Amino acid sequence: MYSNAVDRLESALQRIERDDLNAWCHLDIAAAREAAGASDQRAANARSLSAIDGCLIGVKANIAVAGWPWAGGLRSRRDKRAENDAAVIKALRAAGAILLGQTTMDAGALGASGCSMQGAIRHPIDPTLSVGGSSGGSAAAVAARHCDAAIGSDTIGSVRIPAALCGIVGFKPSPNRLSLHGVLPVHEDFDHLGPLTRETTLARELLEAVGALNNSACAHSRSLRCAVMSSFGDVELDATTESAFRAAIGRYANHFASIQNLEWASETVGPLQLRKVRRAIFALCEHRMWLTHREYLERHPEDFDEPLRGMLEFGGRLDEAKLERYRATVSDFSACWSEITQNVDIILLPTSPVPAFAHALPTPDSLADLTVVATATGSPAATIPIANEGLPIGLQLVGHRGADRFVLELGRELAAGL
Repeated sequence: MYSNAVDRLESALQRIERDDLNAWCHLDIAAAREAAGASDQRAANARSLSAIDGCLIGVKANIAVAGWPWAGGLRSRRDKRAENDAAVIKALRAAGAILLGQTTMDAGALGASGCSMQGAIRHPIDPTLSVGGSSGGSAAAVAARHCDAAIGSDTIGSVRIPAALCGIVGFKPSPNRLSLHGVLPVHEDFDHLGPLTRETTLARELLEAVGALNNSACAHSRSLRCAVMSSFGDVELDATTESAFRAAIGRYANHFASIQNLEWASETVGPLQLRKVRRAIFALCEHRMWLTHREYLERHPEDFDEPLRGMLEFGGRLDEAKLERYRATVSDFSACWSEITQNVDIILLPTSPVPAFAHALPTPDSLADLTVVATATGSPAATIPIANEGLPIGLQLVGHRGADRFVLELGRELAAGL
């Protein structure tokens, strides 16, 4: 239960007005104030609906909230409004959460530049830096304490990357934990909803409140077998990121029964190529997005800014033979990952190869090369902040499919040990 909702809401609104982050594209202040008052009344009567009753929530712009704009960052949908709540929004309302407003995002959720239809989303630490994407507005809003948590979507890392770059917690669950009903799709095989919070405890409470976590037992970390990457294959890490990652592994050494190096190869499948599988999933997503938007794209190409228009046009040129090769790449990667991780409980790796980068620079091609692991394999993955100084850097915890609660609990334990 989040007490004093009315006071916390007013403080959050003051911070939103003071900060110039471009994190919000719609605020529903009147409804939020009404919901905050109702939450405080329930708390006074000892009738709170859940652990997140009174929690201030930001909602990514591709998730339907009845009466709100529903553009998904796309100019082609700028006049659309949602008629009904998405399934996750209905669950949040039933749990007593306060829906504060809609957060900005990369166009169509197919990008990680941290630039929205309203312009660049500014980093709370330095406005010249990108927050990443595509859930960039959500990450900026949570990091700047505009809200307690946000709900974003993660296809190839769109929750975890901006969370890592902003120094907060982000979580991609196993498939089908949170309903995608009422969410504008990128690709149904890879889309997930997930929370962004400042602490792993709230991420767990939020998922529990909406019925997205099972009741599986969580082993203590000191009985667990952990794996880290001895190298990162074809992905080059920024020196600061690699140093922070190696230092974190050193700090956590006593938390596990064993820590072993994980080799990037499987006897039956061959080498694990992160960049190759990331490109394959991007291509499949670009094709699916082209199928969704092609009629409007043909009539109004000017409503699709670059680089999205180029992505969709590329997707439209893919024939079935190429698509099948991309699907095989993802399938082979998943099989390889299962083989090399079968004797460990958790895998640790950086969330992003680089920290926050300047808006003036191109988005690094490698930005999603490490988050793609959990996308391709259907694994739950959390990012927690590990850098105590300088720009934020995220540590990614990747578990086995279905071990969502375990990953979150381990993230909480490791974060407490920093």
